[in-house]
Amino acid sequence: MEKENKTQSRRDFCGKIFQISAASLIVSAITPRIAFSNQDQKKKAITTLKIADYDDLKNTGGSVMIKDTVAGDILIVRADENTFNALNPVCPHRQCTVKVKNPEMIQCPCHRSAYQLDGTYISGPSKKSLGKFKVEINNGTLTVTE
Repeated sequence: MEKENKTQSRRDFCGKIFQISAASLIVSAITPRIAFSNQDQKKKAITTLKIADYDDLKNTGGSVMIKDTVAGDILIVRADENTFNALNPVCPHRQCTVKVKNPEMIQCPCHRSAYQLDGTYISGPSKKSLGKFKVEINNGTLTVTE
């Protein structure tokens, strides 16, 4: 019976080291993405409100300003029967606070920049739309997230 040769060639050894190194690189490249995607799925609520508690949100074009959230003030606007928008109320032009002018338009009182109810720029010196937040509605509760 022949004795099994347990010595390893240099080529085999280097090959195994390469495989282990490659596997380590792949794992280290994937791990931050997994952690990042898990954080994305767990977005924190900036503010939550019951729609029925705000008379101004009962009709299209109605709005309410939520003050002093972790993201600053937030303008909630009812765009139609089923659509609510959460906007940064600061005009990009000169940082004045915008207001809902009528059921179809938001306007900056300082220089008259105009925006649609979803914050999209229409006209005026601003040239930029208002910042938007994500809105989720569940059983009459509106939640604003980043």
